[in-house]
Amino acid sequence: MDELVEQWSARAWCGPDQTARRLARFGAAAARAVPYLRLLWLHTPHSYERAAYLEALAAIGADGLEHMYAEALWDCEEATRLQGIASAPASPEILGRIAVLRDDPMEATEVRAAARARLSAAELRPEDG
Repeated sequence: MDELVEQWSARAWCGPDQTARRLARFGAAAARAVPYLRLLWLHTPHSYERAAYLEALAAIGADGLEHMYAEALWDCEEATRLQGIASAPASPEILGRIAVLRDDPMEATEVRAAARARLSAAELRPEDG
């Protein structure tokens, strides 16, 4: 935890993703890290690190991730979009965005497949949408 606080305080942008992954292993016991992980999510100049912050927040059991998962659907990083597809709340807007990802020929194959699977599952559970 101290390492993450130091990284944030020093604006050490390279490495907090590794610290976040280590903290995620502690689950709810790492709850003190939540505010810093949220700050890093918002301010990191390294888009590839956002996936680790989101994974850590989920492993810790942080509240209020719905908005972050929805935001992840527009992220430039495939790993982050995949988390959004898997975990964003099923609203008409969210499912619409997932359909865009599914149908985008320029999208990564894995993202398109995940979007297709999520939408198929949503069709089986219409009460979620």
